[in-house]
Amino acid sequence: MRRTLSIAGAAVAVAALFLPASPADAAFPGTNGDIVIARFTHGQNDLWLVDPDTAARTRLTDSPRRNEGLADWNADGTQIAFTRCARSEFGNCDIWVIDADGSNQTRLTPTPTDTETWPAWSPDGTQIAFTTDSSDDFQDIWVMDADGGNPTQLTTTNGIFDAFPEWSPDGTKIAFTSDRAALDDIWVMDSDGSNPVRLTTGTKIDERPDWSPDGSSITFSRNGKDIWAMDADGSNQTRLTESKRIEFGSVYSPDGTTIAFDREGPNDRFGVWVMPADGSSATRLTSGRFDFFPDWQPI
Repeated sequence: MRRTLSIAGAAVAVAALFLPASPADAAFPGTNGDIVIARFTHGQNDLWLVDPDTAARTRLTDSPRRNEGLADWNADGTQIAFTRCARSEFGNCDIWVIDADGSNQTRLTPTPTDTETWPAWSPDGTQIAFTTDSSDDFQDIWVMDADGGNPTQLTTTNGIFDAFPEWSPDGTKIAFTSDRAALDDIWVMDSDGSNPVRLTTGTKIDERPDWSPDGSSITFSRNGKDIWAMDADGSNQTRLTESKRIEFGSVYSPDGTTIAFDREGPNDRFGVWVMPADGSSATRLTSGRFDFFPDWQPI
């Protein structure tokens, strides 16, 4: 059975929290810029920018009969890789790139029968890692050149779910989620796909890793309910939030001081929240009906 993420609508988006497949992202070092999110309005998901200081919003895309999300900033904050899907629960998805002002939308994976999601830029901007079902319905991690050329498969465990790739800030490692030993854990491998190492173990479901900008820590969601952090070698696992609400999609700010994440609110709404990297004093940044998967611009 295919495990995939659809960003096609409200009910599907909520269900996707429990159907692992769709950055987390590496937070590349820099000054904190805008946060890109997927916002559900008028029956579709589009990309929006949010000012983390004022919460002012700017719409980047408006693509009728399409759904967009899972956005990832490149290291200099000039481009965003993202996923665009047909508006159906299992509609075909491709990887696209867009400039920071919303111009120059470019499709990188013109594959009508394969689904590509969760793009992640390499630190030098020459490659993009992503998740696809092209060779395995349970999904694998691939990498391609930044223009879409030379797609190369990194994980080859047939019938195993490997997804959510995130490049370390130094470019040597890729963190990801896999169920090759249990459902699901955070793993890390060399950037060529070799030397996979399991970082989390047990009966919990650990998903969507994100590196701190200095590469020393990884944040992730556990059981879709709380945000955690750990050292890059898997040690010192620390629970950062203890809300009774669903939480996921945590990402570090470029200066490493703050984490943005999704939290369920009243009436099944989902907003983006921010908190210091130690987990204290979380505050709501957005209050849309469904705001998903933030990523922070380095400038």
